[in-house]
Amino acid sequence: MRRVAAVALLLVPVGLWAAPAPPPLPAAIEPLRRQLAGQLPDTTRVRLLTVISYALREEQSARAISYGESATALARALPPAVRGPLLLPALLSLSSCYANLSNSSEALRLLAEAQGLAREQRNYDALVRTYCNQGSIYHSRGDTVTAGQHYRHALRLLASPAGESVSPRTRMKLLGNLGSLAYLRNQHPLALHYDSLALALARRSRDATAEATYLSSLATYLMQSGQLPRVRRLLLQSLAISQRQGAVRTQSELQAQLAQYYTKTSEPDQAMLAAREALRLARQSHYLECALDAYGQLAGLAAGQGDYRAAYDWNTRYVALNDSLNSRQTMQTLAVSQVNYEAQERARRLRQLTAEQATQTQRTRMLVGVIAIMALILGVMVHLYRNLRRSRAAVAANNRALEAASAELRAVAVFKDKLYAIVAHDLRGPVTAFAGVTSLIDSYIAQNDQAGLARLPAMVRQAADSLNHLLDNVLNWAVSQTGELECRPVPLPVADMFAECQALYQTTAAANWQHITATAPDGLRLLADRNMTRTILRNLVGNALKFMPAGGHVHLDAAPDPDDAGMVLLTCTDTGSGMSATTVSALMSGPALPEPTPGPNLRATGFGLGLVLCRAFVHRHGGTLVIQSRPGAGTSVTVSLPVAK
Repeated sequence: MRRVAAVALLLVPVGLWAAPAPPPLPAAIEPLRRQLAGQLPDTTRVRLLTVISYALREEQSARAISYGESATALARALPPAVRGPLLLPALLSLSSCYANLSNSSEALRLLAEAQGLAREQRNYDALVRTYCNQGSIYHSRGDTVTAGQHYRHALRLLASPAGESVSPRTRMKLLGNLGSLAYLRNQHPLALHYDSLALALARRSRDATAEATYLSSLATYLMQSGQLPRVRRLLLQSLAISQRQGAVRTQSELQAQLAQYYTKTSEPDQAMLAAREALRLARQSHYLECALDAYGQLAGLAAGQGDYRAAYDWNTRYVALNDSLNSRQTMQTLAVSQVNYEAQERARRLRQLTAEQATQTQRTRMLVGVIAIMALILGVMVHLYRNLRRSRAAVAANNRALEAASAELRAVAVFKDKLYAIVAHDLRGPVTAFAGVTSLIDSYIAQNDQAGLARLPAMVRQAADSLNHLLDNVLNWAVSQTGELECRPVPLPVADMFAECQALYQTTAAANWQHITATAPDGLRLLADRNMTRTILRNLVGNALKFMPAGGHVHLDAAPDPDDAGMVLLTCTDTGSGMSATTVSALMSGPALPEPTPGPNLRATGFGLGLVLCRAFVHRHGGTLVIQSRPGAGTSVTVSLPVAK
C-alpha cells in the first residue's frame, strides 16, 4: 500500500494552491436528491435537506452549506407548532458546515440560536452538542479559556439527571474534545484518559468514523510522550478505517501526522511523501488548516534536505494561506459574535432569575403578603430603571450616528463644491474659445477673409481637445476615487508613448507656434498601466502648452533612474514663465482635491485636477512626482515609473 501511495504522490503537482474540481456526491445522497425533486410536504423537505447537509458537512462542506441554508430558511417559514423540532437540527448541521470552512463567526451565531431552541424544547442532547461545538470553535482559535468554559457547561449537564438523555455520539465528541484540550494544556495523562474513554465508547457503538478519530488522537499523544512504536500502528489503523469510510479530510490529517512521525524517526523521504499526500487530500476537501500544516511540514523537510529554494517556496505558500485564515476582518467578526453571544447569555440569565423570583413570590405571597408586595414593587422599579438606561443608551447611540452622518454629508458637500469649482473654471476656457470662434466666423465672412476662415478648424480642434482633456481628467478622477480603476501593468516602450503624446498635441502646438520634442533610449520600456501612463503624459504636456507663450518649446525626456535600477525617470520641460517656490510647494503638498481660487491667475487652478490625477496615478505605480520651477526659468516635472526588465 505504501508503494502505491508513493507512486500516486509523485503525480501530484507542486504548484500554487488551486481549487480542484468538486468531487462527486456520495452514492447515498442521490436517492435523497431525487426525492427532493418530487412533490413533498415542507416538513419532509426540511428533513431531507438537513440529512444531505449533515452527510456532506465533513467532506464537501461548501456544497453542504447550500442544502443547510435551504433547510434553515424553509424551517423558519413553517408554523410555530412544527418549526422548532425541524429548525434545531438544521441549525446544528449548518453550523458544522461553517465551522469546517473556518467561518467561525457564522458558526457561533447559528449555535447561539440553536442553543436557545434546545433550552425551549428541553432537548439536552442538542444543548450539550451546542456547548461542545462552541468549545471546539474557540479551541481551534487557541482560546482555551473560553473553550474550557463551554466544555464545563456540557459536563454539568451530563452529570445532572437530564444527562441520561444525551446520546453516546454526543458523549464521545465531548470526551474527545476534552482530550484535545488537555493535550493543548500539556496535561498528557488526562488527555490519554479522555481519549481512551472516547475510543472505548466508539467501539461499543460501532462508530468507525469516531474510532478512526480517537485512534489518531491517541497516536498524537503517544508521539508527544515519545512512544513511537505504537504511534505508527495506531495511525495506519486509523488511516485504513478512514479510507474505507471515504473520509478525505480525516485522511489528510492522518497523512500529516504520518509525516510528523517519519520526521521524528529520521525517514525524510517517507515524511515528504506523506506531507505531499496530506496537501493533496486537503486541497481536494478544501481543508485549509490541514493544508497550512502540510505547507509548514514541506518547508521544514525541504530545508532539512538542503533544498532551500523549495523550502522558500513552501514557506511563501504557508505565509499566504496563514494570512488568509487569520485576516483582521474574520477576527473582528468573531469578536462581535462573542460579544453578541455573551449579551444573549446575560439576557437569558436575567429572564431566568426574574421567572424564579416571580415563582418564589407567588408561593410565599399568602404567608408574607407585605414582603411579596415590596419585592414586586422593587422588581418593577429595577425593570423600569434598566429600561430607562437602555433607552438613554439607544438615544445616545442614535445621536452619535446622526452626528457622524452629518459630518460625512458636510465632507461630501465640500468635496462636491471643490470639484464643481475646478470643472467650472477649466471649462470656461474651451467654452470661451468656442464662443470666440462663432464671432470670428461672422467677422471673417463679413470681411471675406479666406485665410482667417482656414485657421478656424485648427482653433475649433484646439478648443475641442482642451474640453475633451478636461472631461477625461474629471472621469478618471471620479473613477479613481470610487476604487473601480484598476492598475494593470504591461511592458510599454517609452519611445512609442512619447510619439503618441507628441502626435496628439502636435496640431495644438503648431497653432500657437509652439514646439514639442522627445528623446528616449532605444529599447527602454516601462512596466505600467497603459491608460494611466497616457493620462500622466497628456496632463504634463497639456499643462505645459497651456501656460507657455507662443513660440515656446516642450521637451520630453526619458532615462534610467541612477539612484534606483528598478525605475525610469520621465521628464517634461517647458520654456514657460515658471512658478514661485510657494506655488510649487502648494501643488506638491496640497490636499487630495485643491481648493479653488478663482481669479485672473489661471495657474492657481489650471494645474489642480490634472496634477492631482498625475500624482495619484504615479503613486499607484509606486513612483514619485517632482516639480522644479523658478519664475522666468520654465518648469520641469519629473515622474518615476517601474522599468520592465
